[in-house]
Amino acid sequence: MENFNFIYNENLWTVGHFIMWLVIGRLFLKNWFIFIFLSVGWEIIEYLIPYDIAKESWGNKISDLFTNTIGFYIGNKLRNYNFKSKNNK
Repeated sequence: MENFNFIYNENLWTVGHFIMWLVIGRLFLKNWFIFIFLSVGWEIIEYLIPYDIAKESWGNKISDLFTNTIGFYIGNKLRNYNFKSKNNK
């Protein structure tokens, strides 16, 4: 049961990373350089801070960066999508 809780918590963090970067990419930021700086910079800060909540494996950090990139990419692509309904021409 403890292993299930670990997997469940890790998946929630992954979903959170994806949604956060999707929204940032859609509404706030288009610059890939700034995205990479913020995303990698945060993972480095997590590595350096002395709190247990920030301690995770390198594999998980790489997974976070991958998830961040997918969320940011999709968010940027959604900028070009027209969300108007067909009834409101």
